[in-house]
Amino acid sequence: MRHTLLLVPLITLGVVAQAESFVPDFRLRPDDYTVLMAVDTRLPEGMQPFQPGGHGKFHATGWSRSQQVLSWEVTVPADDVYAVNVLACRESDVPIEVAVTAAGQTVQGELASPPRAWTRQALAGVLRLPAGRQTVSLRGQAAAGTGPFAASVLALELVRPAVRERLHAAALGMRAETTWLRQAGYGIMCHWTSGSRPRRGDPKPYAQAVQELDVEALAVQVQETGAGVFVLTTSHAQMYFPAPLSALDRLLPGRSAARDLVADLAAALGRRGIRLMLYYHLGASSDPEWLQASGFWETDTRRVFANWAAVVQEVGERYGSTLAGWWFDDGAVSYYYRSAPWEQLTRAAKAGYPQRLVGYNPWELPAPTEFQDYCCGEGFGDPGVGGLLPVGGDGRYTAGSHQGLQACATLVTEQDWVHDRPDTDIGPPRWNAAQMADLLKGFKARGNVPLFNLEIYQEGTVSPATVRMFQEARRRLAAEVVP
Repeated sequence: MRHTLLLVPLITLGVVAQAESFVPDFRLRPDDYTVLMAVDTRLPEGMQPFQPGGHGKFHATGWSRSQQVLSWEVTVPADDVYAVNVLACRESDVPIEVAVTAAGQTVQGELASPPRAWTRQALAGVLRLPAGRQTVSLRGQAAAGTGPFAASVLALELVRPAVRERLHAAALGMRAETTWLRQAGYGIMCHWTSGSRPRRGDPKPYAQAVQELDVEALAVQVQETGAGVFVLTTSHAQMYFPAPLSALDRLLPGRSAARDLVADLAAALGRRGIRLMLYYHLGASSDPEWLQASGFWETDTRRVFANWAAVVQEVGERYGSTLAGWWFDDGAVSYYYRSAPWEQLTRAAKAGYPQRLVGYNPWELPAPTEFQDYCCGEGFGDPGVGGLLPVGGDGRYTAGSHQGLQACATLVTEQDWVHDRPDTDIGPPRWNAAQMADLLKGFKARGNVPLFNLEIYQEGTVSPATVRMFQEARRRLAAEVVP
């Protein structure tokens, strides 16, 4: 479903000054999924990349004619058979027949999802690919003939059928119980980052701001909203972490803090029955030092993901069950194009507490992996997500690429994700109390858990007007159930 609340994902905030980009090796991975991104091939005339530049890779738009063939030159390590998925979005009501050809064989299917809904379409049959260099081509045509159609293409996925089944079983075996999240009702997220500004005056250095933040005052405000979970942003446009972190210090000294703000905040929230989750970002173009130190642009992704796992695992093992979950940004537009080792990453993310929830933000794109527990739902303002979440359901997606995942929605409450405007008050919330009450009622009826991002000053306080809006919304809901 195309969502209009946000036109760009969270990761595009900040200054984009890209000097490099990730170049894949186009080598098939026999023990995992291989992702062939549409934007990583020479696009046919009339097609163009969506939102090029920066550190993310998105889809290609303008696919409308059978003559527009997308081709990738791949290296097959050994003769074997591969199943194929097409990740695409129909932009009109015209059904589209798709075909993928390689080594003189073709597998086919039809894009059957509703218009303007991204889908991961499995094609019938398999391709036997001999070892060596092979050309893999994607074609499409209107199902009723050779006339025009309209679609965007994200990628092809190639995977050995036995590997697909093993990974599916492993992913389901790692799923955590999400009942507590539904019982929390809704959550508050705050992008308190190295880019946060105070209400007035100059910002303090990050480590000093960490040292001085009043966690009790912040926890009181979160409690006053009625939220049952709080999501604190750690790294965002720049890689910083609000606690001592040796894995980060080894890579880039000066980006951690002496105070363990995460532990202090978890304790303050825990005394009020509120659970803590953390937001974490792989790396952004606005932080070239981190990109260099982490190996972000390297074609061989082992170093960047090993560094990621070291940071995330250290955090998880330290906080154990007091860290209830991770909200990883850019799952579909930064991890995905690297053919990420999702099983390895998710095991690291659950270190110290196997029931910790993990979500890789897909934005409006298909779920990048089954190795997660919930869909982050950035911008998903419709509680029913186009009918995928029925009233009275258990909050898990019943169909589509997110099938089986707990539904969440992550929504901007005021004007932006980060309060980075100098000498400026946080603006009013987008909803009044009556509207918020109706919204909360709609989400609860479907088991969908909204996370409302509140702007926050560097001092660590959110807008009292927004807190009052939530309080009044809760009063309205409570009045409705009184006989």
